[in-house]
Amino acid sequence: MSLDNKVVKNISFRKDGTKLHLEDNFLSRDEVNNVLTDNMGQLGRAWFKFQTAWAYNAYSRFKDMDKYLILIYLIQKTFKHYSDIFVIVSEKSFYSIEEFEIEKMNLIEISEDLQIPKETVRRKINELNMEDIIAREGKKLTIKLEGFKIQRPASSVTMLSKFLSQVTDFLSKDSNFLPGPISKDEIENFIRENFTLIWRYFFRLQIPTLINWRKFYGDLESWLIAGTVLVNQTEKIKEKYRGKRPVILEENNLNNDEKFSKWMKFLVANQEEVVGVNASSISEITAIPRATVIRKLKFLEKKKILYKDKNQLYRMGKQRSSLVELLKIYKEVQFNIYKFVATFFEIYKNKTDIPKSK
Repeated sequence: MSLDNKVVKNISFRKDGTKLHLEDNFLSRDEVNNVLTDNMGQLGRAWFKFQTAWAYNAYSRFKDMDKYLILIYLIQKTFKHYSDIFVIVSEKSFYSIEEFEIEKMNLIEISEDLQIPKETVRRKINELNMEDIIAREGKKLTIKLEGFKIQRPASSVTMLSKFLSQVTDFLSKDSNFLPGPISKDEIENFIRENFTLIWRYFFRLQIPTLINWRKFYGDLESWLIAGTVLVNQTEKIKEKYRGKRPVILEENNLNNDEKFSKWMKFLVANQEEVVGVNASSISEITAIPRATVIRKLKFLEKKKILYKDKNQLYRMGKQRSSLVELLKIYKEVQFNIYKFVATFFEIYKNKTDIPKSK
């Protein structure tokens, strides 16, 4: 399908103030926060699994997370463009576009927005140009067909739909929120049909998340490695407490922030013995070369984010004091997840009011 208006002019990711023109008669972020925090054990594990799988797929595209972050930043601009002109494009139509032109690309803006050094941005842009993923001519940049194909989130849409469907199992317990659970297939079809709208909001969750983790760890490969250790630890703790709720999480009279902090500390700084994961397994799971994994593990161990036991297995660090900043970021990620979930179901609830996709 041919789509008009394929030129983006003077768009700033930071100054993105576009809002949906919906009735906003569904879920507030606070309501979503209450429901999801009360069920953080199940939903947190589901989100960790989704996020790490998404990151593995992202890394596999280039073996370079910075390059992938820059590419999705540029593609985010196309989503905002369509939103600005009140056009929604389906996944099928969007990925049939042969190219998309962005006028007046500014390396300084990309560098500041993504908090990546300007020279690194310049080098990655040049690499994308040489790989025929984008075409750069002065300040004009064109995303080419290969760039869209590499980034196409075919499996990610399915995985995200599964997570959102799990969320509806809990939201629908109160009929004021939802009349009943929504199936994964129904959510997936809705996302694919309204792709540029939904994925724009998904990127507004993911891009700041990647920026925060890159800033914390120094690079996104270290985040991917630490995330793999955390997912393993989460699964082992789940097995240990199968059918039981840890006493530490049973306290009453806690607000949502306190509940989330307790839950994250229980997972991240757990004092009980669980089986960790070795460097070779991390390399196999993430597709990051083993030598790189070992180097990053040493760095993470030095920062006391991870520790290695006598069997050469890694798990999250036991010293809670070293994990304070880590927990701050998890809280911010939590807030952004709730914001995305509330926005998604607001759109879904008002789906008859949004423009028909092209």
